[in-house]
Parts: sequence; C-alpha cells; structure tokens
Amino acid sequence: MVNVLWPPLLLGQDVTIIVRLVNGKNGKPITDENLNVFINHASSSALFRPDGEGLIRLPVERNDILSFVSNIQVTCHPYGKDDHALREYRVSDILDHGITDQNICSNAIRVKANPGEFVFYERPRTFWEWMRL
Repeated sequence: MVNVLWPPLLLGQDVTIIVRLVNGKNGKPITDENLNVFINHASSSALFRPDGEGLIRLPVERNDILSFVSNIQVTCHPYGKDDHALREYRVSDILDHGITDQNICSNAIRVKANPGEFVFYERPRTFWEWMRL
C-alpha cells in the first residue's frame, strides 16, 4: 500500500530552510551575526546565529511569512518608506524556488539561492558606524 499525502495537509507542515548570510561587498560568509527573524508579523524577533559557513538552519512552517533584520552587521537591502514590508518573504516561495535578496553593497556580488535557501546580504559596520551606536 502506498501512502499519499493530500497537498492541503502539507501547508502547515514544519520545515527547515537555510538562511545564507553573505558579505555583500566580497561574497564571503558572514559568521559574526545574530540575525533578527520576525515570523508572521510578530512584534518581537528571535535571534539566530550562523555556523562557520554563514548558514542558519531555520525551523518554520510552510505557510509562514518571514522578515530578516541585521543586528551586528549592516543590511545591504535598499531602504524605502515601508522598509519592513519590503523584506517580507513567504516560506513557500523560499522552499519552491529559493530567494536571493537585493544587494546594494555591490553589483558584482550575486549568490544564486537553491530551493529551500534564502540569501541575505550584509556588510561589516565601518568604524564611524560603530561610533554612532
């Protein structure tokens, strides 16, 4: 007997996506970060630390909506009037296609996301940016 899962049952399924933190200026992994992850428009975030390859394994549900915000580094995402809304991503899209975020830190650095992977660009803070904190 073959077990077949009915597709609507998969919508709330727990899954794991990979968030790849990439230095938007040189393409190297970002390993010294505590990435803020907002799930389903939550008012507070959870912090996630990448491994030595700049990867975060993020347990979520397929129908979740995610937002990512830098904590230690500086985001290479363009800022607009509604900055938070610009950075909302559906887990289902990440799982099905993979998503590479925008990178305004360099036109030359571009990493292709695999299905199930989200590529997030950041860069280290400058000395003066640290002094303003």
